[in-house]
Amino acid sequence: MTDADAYIDAAAGLMGLAIAPDHRAGVRRFLGIAAEMAVVLDQVPLDDGALELAPAYLPPGRPRPDPTA
Repeated sequence: MTDADAYIDAAAGLMGLAIAPDHRAGVRRFLGIAAEMAVVLDQVPLDDGALELAPAYLPPGRPRPDPTA
Protein backbone atom coordinates (compact mmCIF):
# COMPACT_ATOMS: atom_id res chain seq x y z
CA MET A 1 0.00 0.00 0.00
CA THR A 2 1.34 3.44 -0.95
CA ASP A 3 1.07 6.66 1.04
CA ALA A 4 -1.60 7.81 -1.44
CA ASP A 5 -3.62 4.65 -0.87
CA ALA A 6 -3.37 5.07 2.90
CA TYR A 7 -4.53 8.69 2.56
CA ILE A 8 -7.41 7.70 0.28
CA ASP A 9 -8.55 5.06 2.77
CA ALA A 10 -8.25 7.43 5.75
CA ALA A 11 -9.94 10.41 4.07
CA ALA A 12 -12.72 8.29 2.57
CA GLY A 13 -13.36 6.72 5.97
CA LEU A 14 -13.57 10.11 7.70
CA MET A 15 -16.06 11.37 5.11
CA GLY A 16 -18.06 8.17 4.94
CA LEU A 17 -17.27 7.70 1.24
CA ALA A 18 -16.87 4.43 -0.55
CA ILE A 19 -14.21 4.58 -3.29
CA ALA A 20 -15.03 2.01 -5.96
CA PRO A 21 -12.01 -0.03 -7.06
CA ASP A 22 -12.51 1.22 -10.63
CA HIS A 23 -12.22 4.84 -9.41
CA ARG A 24 -9.19 4.39 -7.18
CA ALA A 25 -6.62 5.01 -9.94
CA GLY A 26 -8.34 8.29 -10.85
CA VAL A 27 -8.41 9.43 -7.22
CA ARG A 28 -4.71 8.56 -6.89
CA ARG A 29 -3.97 10.47 -10.12
CA PHE A 30 -5.88 13.53 -8.83
CA LEU A 31 -3.91 13.47 -5.57
CA GLY A 32 -0.71 13.52 -7.63
CA ILE A 33 -1.94 16.54 -9.61
CA ALA A 34 -2.95 18.29 -6.38
CA ALA A 35 0.49 17.61 -4.91
CA GLU A 36 2.15 19.12 -8.00
CA MET A 37 -0.03 22.24 -7.69
CA ALA A 38 0.85 22.53 -4.00
CA VAL A 39 4.57 22.53 -4.86
CA VAL A 40 4.04 25.43 -7.29
CA LEU A 41 1.98 27.42 -4.78
CA ASP A 42 4.42 26.73 -1.97
CA GLN A 43 7.17 28.47 -3.98
CA VAL A 44 5.27 31.79 -4.15
CA PRO A 45 6.69 34.24 -1.62
CA LEU A 46 4.00 35.76 0.57
CA ASP A 47 4.28 38.54 3.10
CA ASP A 48 2.05 37.53 6.01
CA GLY A 49 1.55 41.19 6.91
CA ALA A 50 0.14 41.96 3.46
CA LEU A 51 -2.54 39.29 3.42
CA GLU A 52 -6.14 40.46 3.67
CA LEU A 53 -9.08 38.18 4.28
CA ALA A 54 -11.87 38.37 1.75
CA PRO A 55 -15.40 38.85 3.03
CA ALA A 56 -17.40 35.67 3.40
CA TYR A 57 -20.75 35.25 1.68
CA LEU A 58 -23.59 34.61 4.08
CA PRO A 59 -27.05 33.69 2.80
CA PRO A 60 -29.78 36.23 3.53
CA GLY A 61 -31.20 35.91 7.03
CA ARG A 62 -28.10 34.28 8.49
CA PRO A 63 -26.48 36.38 11.23
CA ARG A 64 -22.82 37.30 10.89
CA PRO A 65 -20.73 35.49 13.54
CA ASP A 66 -19.24 37.57 16.34
CA PRO A 67 -15.45 37.68 15.69
CA THR A 68 -14.77 38.31 19.37
CA ALA A 69 -16.54 35.13 20.52
